[in-house]
Amino acid sequence: MISTLMKAVALRGVALGIKAPEAQIDRFVEMCHLRRLLSILDINCVLDVGANRGQFAEELRSIGYAGRIVSFEPLPQEFAHLSGRFAHDDNWKGFQLALGSEDRTMNINVQRLSVLSSLLDPIEEGASVASHEVSVRRLDALFPSLVVGIEPRVFLKMDTQGYDVEVFNGASGCLGSVHGLQSELSVRPIYLGMPHYVQALEIYERAGFDLYNLSVVSRGGDGGLVEMNCFMSRRP
Repeated sequence: MISTLMKAVALRGVALGIKAPEAQIDRFVEMCHLRRLLSILDINCVLDVGANRGQFAEELRSIGYAGRIVSFEPLPQEFAHLSGRFAHDDNWKGFQLALGSEDRTMNINVQRLSVLSSLLDPIEEGASVASHEVSVRRLDALFPSLVVGIEPRVFLKMDTQGYDVEVFNGASGCLGSVHGLQSELSVRPIYLGMPHYVQALEIYERAGFDLYNLSVVSRGGDGGLVEMNCFMSRRP
């Protein structure tokens, strides 16, 4: 009876054009799923690739995750902010690096909103305001030094603005220790050469991961999906 009444009230609200705080609700539900997944998989190390200023890592701490966090952020100014955040957390450290499928030096396209900076060129002309040379490393080459002292059960979080699959390809030698992952998927590409969300999901599934949850990251002006986050767990 209560659920029927709530449904009726909700539908009436829609009919009246009342808008719910959709982004906040989506984020709340997403973090609930993340907390549950980390617990189910018994994760003790989160690799935070594309850390920006450490927002995701601080969210992890806020939802109760107390294990090891290793953050990667290539931009100097953002890494300086990140360093200030992990300086007082003994179980969180960071590296001023980008990750990819091969060790090399690349130019990153810096945007006004730094979380949108990418190793790929933006589709929108004039989106980039600067270019910065950064070091790119394969994750599997770094991996042994990141998990010293633990039997690693890793959650690989990737938020690299179109470069997630390259990061994943560079982790091929350590995927046996990766039990879960997060990747940002693009329904409408915003960078040149980035994979479509179906292609990215196929790559992760072929590597032995199953889809656990999809959540909205952003929508276009017409309300259609632009980006989503996927959570995936290693197939038993």
